[in-house]
Amino acid sequence: MKNYRIKAVKDQGEKEQFLNLPAMLYKKAQLMQDRKMEEAVLSGKHILVQGNLRFLPFLCVSVSEEKESVAGRIALTLYEDEDYGFAGFYESIEEEEVALLLLGACEREAQKAGKKGLKGPIDLSFFGRYRFALEEKMPYTGEPANKAYYPYLFEKAGFQICKRYVSHFYDVLDPSYENVKAKKRLEHFQEKGYRFLHPTKENFDRYLSGIYPLLMERYKDFQGFRHIDKESFLILYSSLKYIVDEEMVFLAYDKEELKGFFLCLPDYGNLLQQSLNPIRLLHILLRKRRPSCYILLYLAVKKGSEGLGLAFSQLVAERLKKKKARSIAALIQKGKASEGYFQDKCVGSREYVLLAKEFS
Repeated sequence: MKNYRIKAVKDQGEKEQFLNLPAMLYKKAQLMQDRKMEEAVLSGKHILVQGNLRFLPFLCVSVSEEKESVAGRIALTLYEDEDYGFAGFYESIEEEEVALLLLGACEREAQKAGKKGLKGPIDLSFFGRYRFALEEKMPYTGEPANKAYYPYLFEKAGFQICKRYVSHFYDVLDPSYENVKAKKRLEHFQEKGYRFLHPTKENFDRYLSGIYPLLMERYKDFQGFRHIDKESFLILYSSLKYIVDEEMVFLAYDKEELKGFFLCLPDYGNLLQQSLNPIRLLHILLRKRRPSCYILLYLAVKKGSEGLGLAFSQLVAERLKKKKARSIAALIQKGKASEGYFQDKCVGSREYVLLAKEFS
């Protein structure tokens, strides 16, 4: 019988154990770990661990005959002004006891801090990775990939699903395809004088600064959202200019006021998570130049411009037809209007969940 125990991650050896576990659990093609990001977080250098929070990483190790092996990991993020602790960076073998020990360690610390409960998986906040996929399939860029048994292990530890999300998959659109409602909505905004444009690499940061207040406002009610300042936002997202296809980033202006944006990203699979070498860099550049699939990732519309999302979807559809590319409408919260765009062309879906546990 295995003897499991929990230990806090403190020294460099324990940090390496924390970092090495995902590669032991996943096939290379399905590994979505951002190791550089995790290294920065564990060393306290990442922008998301600056400020007023406590970050507590743990390992669950199996001890037998004086040999120690890592069976699981987790990290608890505690913010003073949050009612819940965020349990994230979860990885483990398929063993209920391991999950109970890891989540139990988070629960004890969260209770000590006076929290009402735990939510997870949330890696630091909305700006990290969050949500569990309900099945294991080849991941796309930005997808929270995990072992299919993770939601079950959380539920065995007393967690319940608090939010559901869905991604819809679309085949290449036929050149003759039209969505009359979307086309009329786009014409409506164009007649009102709205300008639709794309950023370039040279002006990307300027437009990103304009996107910042709109994104902060429209996403503030999402689970795990934490307000960050503009400087931190630019640090997190300015590198997008090197990997986006500018033609698939849409900005809508009424005179000089930004009314909405829609960011679509080529699907790089897990290329962006892998260490760079000349061959891999070439693969990334080729994928950027001729993507076979786009991830429809971030959409935000200012209050008072409702319906602009459907207009954006018309612009996206027009570009996708020209590029003869598939698409994925990614990680939509169930019940949102955007869940219904182009449902007549949907060829498949994947579901995701966020879980929570209330302390009694």
